[in-house]
Order: sequence, then C-alpha cells, then structure tokens
Amino acid sequence: MKKHLVLALVALFAAAVLAPAAPAADKPPIKIGFIVPKTGNFAQFGIDMLNGFKLYLSEIDYTIAGRKIELIEEDEGATPANAVTKARKLIQHDKVHLMGGLLMAAAAYAVAPVVQEAEVPLVITVAASDDLTQRKASKYLARVSLTGGEHGHVAGDYAYRKLGWRKVAVVAMDYGWGHEVTGGFQRVFEELGGQVIQKIWTPVITTDFGPYVASLKPEADGILDVVTGAASIRLIGELRKAGVLDKKKVLAAGTATDETLLPALGDTALGVLTFLPWSQALDTPENKRFVQRIKQVTKKDYVGFSGAINYGAAMWIAEAIRQVGGDVENKEKFFKTLRATEIKSSPRGPIKVDKYGHIIQNIYIRRVDKVGSLYQNTVIDTYPAVSQFWKYNPEEYLKQPIYSRDNPPCKHC
Repeated sequence: MKKHLVLALVALFAAAVLAPAAPAADKPPIKIGFIVPKTGNFAQFGIDMLNGFKLYLSEIDYTIAGRKIELIEEDEGATPANAVTKARKLIQHDKVHLMGGLLMAAAAYAVAPVVQEAEVPLVITVAASDDLTQRKASKYLARVSLTGGEHGHVAGDYAYRKLGWRKVAVVAMDYGWGHEVTGGFQRVFEELGGQVIQKIWTPVITTDFGPYVASLKPEADGILDVVTGAASIRLIGELRKAGVLDKKKVLAAGTATDETLLPALGDTALGVLTFLPWSQALDTPENKRFVQRIKQVTKKDYVGFSGAINYGAAMWIAEAIRQVGGDVENKEKFFKTLRATEIKSSPRGPIKVDKYGHIIQNIYIRRVDKVGSLYQNTVIDTYPAVSQFWKYNPEEYLKQPIYSRDNPPCKHC
C-alpha cells in the first residue's frame, strides 16, 4: 500500500513538472491602467497622451508576446485625491499588472505611495517634478517623460556657451515647473560664469503680462521664459508687442511653443528658441512615420508633445513585456526588466532609464519657423543622452535641496 502511494505521488509530481506550460494566447489579458486628465483644463493634454499611447498599441494589435493587452482608462480629475481613488480602483478592482500616465506632479506624488504599497509598477508618462525620481524615487516607479531641472541644466549651458549670454532675466510661472527649470538653468549658467539678474514670478492664472514685460531689466542679454499653456500665447504676444523679441532672444521651456499652440502663436513666436525632448519637425524616419500616423488618427496638422512621448512610453513598456515573454505576473522579474529595457530608436530618439528610474534622453534646441503656410519647431541643436543629474555626481546632487523659488538664491538680482 505504502509503495503504491509513493508511486502515485511520483507520477503526480512528474505530470506536474512535465506538463506543457499554458500557451501565452490562453492566458488572460495583460491589464494596463492609464490615468490621464479627461475632463477640466488639462483634458486636451490627456487626450493627446491617450492618442499617442493607444496608437502604438493599435499598431501591434493590442498583443504582446502572444497575450492581449487590455487598456483601462481613468480620469485623473482635478485633484490628487481623485487620482488616488482611481489608482486604488485600478489596483483593487481591476487587478491591473501595470499603471501608466499621470500629468500633474501633485497627482503623481499622491499615487506613488499607493503603487509602492501594492507593488504594482507605475510608469509616469508626463508628470515632471524632479523629486519623483530623485529624493523620493521608488522601486516600483519609472518615468519616461522629463524633469524641470534637467531641462534647465541644458538651457543654462546653451545660453552661456552657444548664445553667448552673460546676464539673463527670467519670467517664470510661480509653481514647481517654473521653479525647477529656473533653478537648473541658474545653477549651470552661473557655474559657467553667467549671472541671473532678475527673476519675475508670475501667478499661474496671469492674464496680463504687460506689467511684467515692462519691468524687464534692459541690461539682460536674453530672456528665459518658463510660462506654459495658453498663458504662453499671452506672454510671447506681450514680448513681441513691446519690441523685446526684436532686440533680444527668448529661450523658453519647450511647451511654451508646443505644436498645438503654434497656430494661435502664429508669426508672433517666430524666432523663439525652446528646449524639449521632441519636435514634430525632428528629421528621423521613426518620427516622420509617427507624425504621419498620428495625423491620420487626429485629423490635425499639429501634433502635441505629450502624444509623441506617450507613443514612446508604450513602445518601451511593450518591449519589456516581450523580453519577459509576457510573464508580467512575476513582478520582480518584470520590473527589473522594465528598468533595464532600452529602445534604440523611437520618435523622440533612444530611450533608457537610470538606476533611479528616470529616462536618459536627447533634448533638442528648437526654433519657431514658418515653412510654407505652417509653423514648426525646427531642431537646430541636440544635447544627446541627457541625465536628470546633468554632469553632477548623483549622490552629491541628491544631498542638495531641491530647486525652488529661492534655491538657488538670486545673488545678482
């Protein structure tokens, strides 16, 4: 009897070991939760993010490594609390394997601890606040968008070395993006020998930039502009109206002349320089193909930046899923693979992330031109493989306080 029992157990064990694994196609779909603004002031950004992300998934028929992809969309809403509610729903009710998206930094900061607790990977595809992948970096978080500080570093270097500026006045929105771009710019620019001689902080709801433009110090060699969205149209309009753009160059954080704003900016923005990790006019086969495809989807001549970087994000995530053969249930293996995944070519250029989870990427210097009847951000220079820490030692960098309204202090104002 005992002998028969042993033989039965051996046979059962052998059957379990030798049984073929279930084909990938027989496995349930891989669920990706995607949180973006679908209502409110930033709804268009959210629509652009979704368009880019879904375009890539449609090109691969929503199938990776033999498994179908189920994309579950949620509205980020206007508050961090709303984003947290949607994240909990995706984790607890929908049982997603991965989450992506998020536009607002406050929402990303609020959602990060939730995914950390649940051990669900989160790929941020826009939210730009520096500390998400620096002092508050998380094992389960990666970001393939940008930070304010890294862009400021590039702009500071370009202003000093290429534009020959030595004194700069800054006009920036009075919130995190404005503070971090300005802080990164000032640090690099002044370490090279330049001086920031004026910082003008404008409320996010500013409608009249006339008084701010009138107060710009005339001795500045150039203007750093960190005003985004519809407000950028008003600021650049005032700079043109006051004659500033006829006398000095303006170097602006890239979304100030986002392709979606170019029709409204028109001739007013001609000659404005910007810095961003993508341009619709970027002359590569991958970007040309992407622009052609997204235009077919949106029926528009101008493609938003957030669509392009979300297309690249989808490429990057899909490649990681392929490399693990679709086995996203093995969380540790999947996330290690995700962090190690590299894309050699995407519409924006190569994609890989550092050990803190942030993308290492090309940042392009662009100039607003008019070609035929259309406007474009012509790429005139490239900073390849930019780190969020610029050329600083990461460990030493992280000992410094985050860039803020008063850090670095304005010694020459």
